[in-house]
Amino acid sequence: MINLLIAVVVVLGALALAYLLSFNRLVAARQVVADSWATIDTELERRHALIPPLVESVRGAAAHERRLLDDLVAKERSAAQAAHTAHARSEPEQQLAAAARAVVALRERYPALDTQQNFLTLQHELAMTEDRIGAARRFYNIKVAELNRRTEAFPSNLVAARHGFERAAYFDPD
Repeated sequence: MINLLIAVVVVLGALALAYLLSFNRLVAARQVVADSWATIDTELERRHALIPPLVESVRGAAAHERRLLDDLVAKERSAAQAAHTAHARSEPEQQLAAAARAVVALRERYPALDTQQNFLTLQHELAMTEDRIGAARRFYNIKVAELNRRTEAFPSNLVAARHGFERAAYFDPD
């Protein structure tokens, strides 16, 4: 009888420990996803801050490209107004990146832009920011995959359902 009681206590203790470990792993995964999204969001805000000076530096050398510049400003505004979630920002950020690339490509048609230090500096900063966004996006998406796997795999899916852990959205602006 004592042996049976000890066995039951050991099994219950092991189950409680597994439950706590599963819960803590889910919490940690959710926090890493949130932290990595904050990194992306910071870089997206940096990109948004670079757009107005870029538009102004191009406006003088390529004034008749007004439609392209207006499109870039509109896309930046749309992306800035999107909710700060991966799902809501994917599409507008993709459109903003494409519009920014189109404006930077004006350099090929307007050699005068090559002489503007401000334009060259902004172009370099934008390229660096795009690289940082790409790296942060890859890291974020890896962590989202880990969280989503934990919320779907047995037995942690039971813990996730009990405590309201949800799948996270991937950020794929390309």
